Amino acid sequence: MLKNYKAVFFDVGGTLLRVHPSVGDVYATHARDFGFTGSPDDLNREFRQEWSNMGGMESLGKQSGLTVERAFWKELVHRVFEAHGGLNDFDRYFNLIYDVFRNKESWRVFEDVSESRLLDQLKANGVVLGVISNWDSRLPEILKNTGLASYFDFILASTVVGSAKPDAGIFLEALKRAGVPPEQACHIGDEPTADIEGARNVGIAPILIDRKGHHNGDGINRVVSFLELV
Repeated sequence: MLKNYKAVFFDVGGTLLRVHPSVGDVYATHARDFGFTGSPDDLNREFRQEWSNMGGMESLGKQSGLTVERAFWKELVHRVFEAHGGLNDFDRYFNLIYDVFRNKESWRVFEDVSESRLLDQLKANGVVLGVISNWDSRLPEILKNTGLASYFDFILASTVVGSAKPDAGIFLEALKRAGVPPEQACHIGDEPTADIEGARNVGIAPILIDRKGHHNGDGINRVVSFLELV
């Protein structure tokens, strides 16, 4: 499926990495000392709701910089805990949890990513590999800590580039870094709008990774595992 491409780009969250054990578990573990007495499930529910309400990192559009990204996360985390009465010394908690998510312990590489050895295969074949992700400036460190950074020729995070998928800017920057025209590139991600439509809009062939079978795949090149890509 990928043999005709000179460059392959990857989304990160939901594609290469997942939070471990969950956002709610990580939040709750570190919030106990700040007065939180609820459950991780409560926090997971609030996180999903507030992420949707705020529009995710995509909502930042062309904004960039550390101040912008930290403000986004601080508002999101504040909303999550306000639904449960808030925390003691929220500012100190936020600084802590912001750094906790840099750590290897907060993430897991999806099993099929490792088992397929797709990244090794593409790298060995001389394919240019890049990351295109709606993420913040912690991304290179997170990928390094999880053992993935060395596979990639470049890593593009939206708040660093100043362009969030499905905006064309971050995809065009990836093509520029890869040194290939759109028809020689493929992008793999788990979001139909951000990843699939975003890539298509600039002429890059998209592949949807749909591990839980949530999408019908109408007109979409869809796989349920990285094992299908080798």
